[in-house]
Amino acid sequence: MALVLDLNDVTRATDMTSMIEAVEKGLREEAAGRVVMPPRLNMATDSGFFRVMPAIMNESGVMGYKEFHGSITNGVRYMIAIYDAAEGSLLSMMDASYLTAARTGATTGVATKYMARQDAKTAAVIGSGLEARTNLQAVAVVRKLDKVTVFSPNPAKRQAFADWIKSELGIEAVTAETAEQCTAEADIIVVATNTSGKADPIAYRGAWMREGMHVNSIGSTMPRLREIDPDTFDRAQRIATDSVAQIHEESGDVITAVEDGKFDAGRVVELKDLVTGAATGRTAAAEITLFKSVGTAVQDVMAGMAIYEEARRQSLGTEIPDFLDLKTF
Repeated sequence: MALVLDLNDVTRATDMTSMIEAVEKGLREEAAGRVVMPPRLNMATDSGFFRVMPAIMNESGVMGYKEFHGSITNGVRYMIAIYDAAEGSLLSMMDASYLTAARTGATTGVATKYMARQDAKTAAVIGSGLEARTNLQAVAVVRKLDKVTVFSPNPAKRQAFADWIKSELGIEAVTAETAEQCTAEADIIVVATNTSGKADPIAYRGAWMREGMHVNSIGSTMPRLREIDPDTFDRAQRIATDSVAQIHEESGDVITAVEDGKFDAGRVVELKDLVTGAATGRTAAAEITLFKSVGTAVQDVMAGMAIYEEARRQSLGTEIPDFLDLKTF
């Protein structure tokens, strides 16, 4: 019997600590050469896009894919399907709108774990949406935060986010009038924005960086989108990403930094190499570090499997008979 999970089921089954562990496990598997993951398929439709991201996790014994389609204007639908790799049977289909935000946060958590200073205690978040929340949740799992400063162009939204931080995470939270003011004293920065259509799409600037700071940027996952400026890459002494190939093809921030001659490929490592020790995320307390994320199918499949297992434990979702016919030869 396959398990169908809707948004509510997925939200109830999400535990950020477990998701960070699942994503890190997937990264280790990828580093060991036990993953099959082709480049994601990006197709344009008449009204938007259709993307498919498959991966086979040979060590974990699962395989699956995420597909998402729609447009910025009309909205986007997300789905993850998880299969038993040995038997080929469908284990679960699930809504992946919240899950995508949660696994993005979990990946940021892994990056922060290996790149931020061990004594980092203050964070700043530019953005107030769902991904701002999930990314901060993950940062709070891997570092003990004393204070969070929040900026969003909308005063009501940034205050609501600060109130949520205080009530849900139990961390002191204050708002700032500008993005620069927000990040002035923070050890860890999370930039999680949607600046599409804004007169100035840059939410964070490298000129604001200070010694010892770690910056996570999770927006700008399409060539036409922007979030951080080229100086951010230029000033970062260590840059990590979940996929070097994908950031060059899909991140408008990276594409622009390369065009401006401010992207030093010699400073860039992949996240999978940080978790195995093949590369170092930070070599000195004063070093400035940057994580630029675009997301991978490894993250989706491992996060989806974690959700499936927790949903089974909690008896969530709707079971359906196996409707996929097995054709034999």
